[in-house]
Amino acid sequence: MKIGYKNTRKIIGYIWLRLSNMPMNRTKRWYFIKKAGVKFLPPSNPQERHIYFIGTNVTWDSAHPELIEVGNNAHITNGCVILTHYFTLDHRGWVNWHHGKVSIGEHVFLGTNTIITKPVTIGHHSVVGAGSVVTKDIPPCEIWGGVPAKFIKKFEITE
Repeated sequence: MKIGYKNTRKIIGYIWLRLSNMPMNRTKRWYFIKKAGVKFLPPSNPQERHIYFIGTNVTWDSAHPELIEVGNNAHITNGCVILTHYFTLDHRGWVNWHHGKVSIGEHVFLGTNTIITKPVTIGHHSVVGAGSVVTKDIPPCEIWGGVPAKFIKKFEITE
């Protein structure tokens, strides 16, 4: 096996993801995850500051962390799993591996033990209930929950 820059970068990214689960302030945990390759987007409003809340034992896809984007003021609570890849079986019974981009919008709340299993977009200000399995795109300002996650309620943002 030939070891090159790409393989070395994946190993270093994996180490950063493991370090991110050490005991620390949850508002600083995003720095370690960013070093692994996950993109943390700047706030859309220049007057806002960067705020990311990442709980403990959050599992990030170590195969393609660069395909994950997290918006400002996102709350990803304890035990969440965020995957950018999934498998399918074709008509011959062979396993096909697919991957794509996972985008988490601004002011999103992911409840405890939420699992994102396919490339999806979670819109701004959305809420995903605890223990949900997200397999579809979630529009902005909606509450989803269940296995698989289903629409529960739409709400309005009032300032």
